[in-house]
Amino acid sequence: MPKKTDKTKGTSVFKVECAWDKIKDNELKLLEKRCKDYLEFISRCKTERGTIEYVEKLVSKHGFKPLAPLGTGKKLKPGSKVYFINKNRALGLAVIGKRPVNEGFRYIAAHLDVPRIDVKAQPLYEKHGLALFKTHYYGGIKKFQWAAIPLSLHIFAIDKNGRNLNFVIGEKAGEPVFTITDVAPHIGKKIQYERKTAEVLTGEELNIVVGHRPRPLEKNQEAETPNRVKNAVIDYMEKNYKLTEEDIAWAEIRAVPAMPASEVGFDRAMIGGYGHDDRACVGAALAAITEMGIPEHTAAVMFYDKEEIGSAGPNGAQSMLTTDFLSMLTEATSGDSSFATIRSAISSTMVLSADTNAPIDPTFEGAYDPLNSGVVGKGVWITKHSGSAGKSGSSEADIEYLAYIRRMLSRESIPYQFGEMGKVDEGGGGTVAYLLANLNMHVVDISLPTLSLHSPFELISKIDYHYSVSAYKAFMQNSYL
Repeated sequence: MPKKTDKTKGTSVFKVECAWDKIKDNELKLLEKRCKDYLEFISRCKTERGTIEYVEKLVSKHGFKPLAPLGTGKKLKPGSKVYFINKNRALGLAVIGKRPVNEGFRYIAAHLDVPRIDVKAQPLYEKHGLALFKTHYYGGIKKFQWAAIPLSLHIFAIDKNGRNLNFVIGEKAGEPVFTITDVAPHIGKKIQYERKTAEVLTGEELNIVVGHRPRPLEKNQEAETPNRVKNAVIDYMEKNYKLTEEDIAWAEIRAVPAMPASEVGFDRAMIGGYGHDDRACVGAALAAITEMGIPEHTAAVMFYDKEEIGSAGPNGAQSMLTTDFLSMLTEATSGDSSFATIRSAISSTMVLSADTNAPIDPTFEGAYDPLNSGVVGKGVWITKHSGSAGKSGSSEADIEYLAYIRRMLSRESIPYQFGEMGKVDEGGGGTVAYLLANLNMHVVDISLPTLSLHSPFELISKIDYHYSVSAYKAFMQNSYL
């Protein structure tokens, strides 16, 4: 059991145990394999498109086939494995179960998108001998954390002839990187030191250095000819990537930290890297569904986009994407695409909202309620409700469903803990849970603690990641009714 009751002089004490003390020696090898696979995944998957490309290749090796569209009829049987890509920005996976679809799915929801720096449509300019890109940050970041670190550019464009231009600069050894400058401490007293933390760097100051060497002078050309550095950058991109300045305006350009994930600590017990929120849950759900056999109920996973900015758009959890995906699975397993059958399947579905959460930080513990905060190394984190202040913007799990989750975790000896994000009137954050609950599905947030949340280098515990995989696998594989 992950929790125990000690009796001392007639007093019952409820304890949350250290997950490292629970793991058996014969399970450590599996932990290291899972974490090794995750290190590769999180180091390579820096954008939504890149993650989808990686996942599609991986699951294809595990026997997953494209899911047929609505109207195709019954095609799948227990054990069939399928995947579904929506507009190249969201991805669903499923393994068909033994029980009829009207008994519902076992569904895990995570999100692909991560806080980052996006490049504006007309970004390139020259000033004081440098060529720079103007940017617009994405998601909730501490902007000052993104200065003076190496950045890579992930570029996807379609030129006017319809040709895809898809490339990355700055991730491989020997490639150039990019960066955002910051003012020196010697001269920052008036221009920066008196600013509030949120304004140490403003959004308009997140300008990325992309070049410095000017275009060579032509015959009789004056040295002070404007935009020589900018034009040299344009020349370089056209020559090496067939990308024109006009193409840049139509392109999708992401700037992300140009560093691989790493093991952290003398004991290598933690993993530091960019994008644990929420690719740690994506990686855990991916590992779980590729490890499992034929489940009792049809197991499904959806990796959404746009969670960090409100889950809007066709690939966000606010859209019809969830219903579309589950409708296709309902028809493909039952042969019935009627409204009644689809609604019966969806309303009988159990969901885990898999999104990372901010545990108590020993350096900043004043922001937390120690009795009701997650702790790294204590196992999977159950959040009864998310939101902020008076539970605004949250979904609160019903006790009947929580009892089911309790049985699952207890029977599988998976360490767990409870907690909220910070103090009541100081902290808070939302997940996709309430959007899925709006479809009349059982939903609860179960994820893993992540330190330095939304920073360029977040931190998780290997033991928490391992047990997240185990919890997601048990949830999708078995029934605990």
